[in-house]
Amino acid sequence: MKKYVLILSLFLSFSAKAEIKTYECGEQCTATLDTESGIMRVEGNGEMRGYNDEYERFHLPWADYKGYIKKVVIDDGITNVGYNAFFNCYHIETIELSKSVQYVDTAAFDEIHGLQSVTMHDTTVWADQDDFSDSPNIKINCYGDLEQCKTNFLHTKKMKSVANFYYKGKRIYTIKEAENASGEVNTFSIRYR
Repeated sequence: MKKYVLILSLFLSFSAKAEIKTYECGEQCTATLDTESGIMRVEGNGEMRGYNDEYERFHLPWADYKGYIKKVVIDDGITNVGYNAFFNCYHIETIELSKSVQYVDTAAFDEIHGLQSVTMHDTTVWADQDDFSDSPNIKINCYGDLEQCKTNFLHTKKMKSVANFYYKGKRIYTIKEAENASGEVNTFSIRYR
């Protein structure tokens, strides 16, 4: 019996071992994924590369581990989130963008189905993304001017329909309603019913 317990203990310790995966994602950018916590951190300086063609978008460097990514943190020093960078990383719940991030490129976060919160600054502009209608409630945490964050997040034609507080006939809560409900001045929510 002791022999079986020892073997089982060894098996569990090896199978539950967290991995740290590191990827190059720009000339001076590195992405690190902790498979246990689900946090992917992009750090360094300058631009994150884009994954522009059809092949690259489905074969991201972290494609084999995309199901582990729950939180994306773009550290200070990185100026953009690359084209298709987190395409179809469907388990992402949280996105945190540092103040240095000026631009979230086209489709960087397309095909994300459980997004719950985005932390951004009023200087970050989002290009065309998925309309996030698969995420039932997204809380936007804004550093700086709330109206500017709203404008920058809803920058694209596809997202502008959300700014009108309706999307495909679904009611969207206004910023004022979200503030009243949450009591948080620099937060707004996008909700789909």
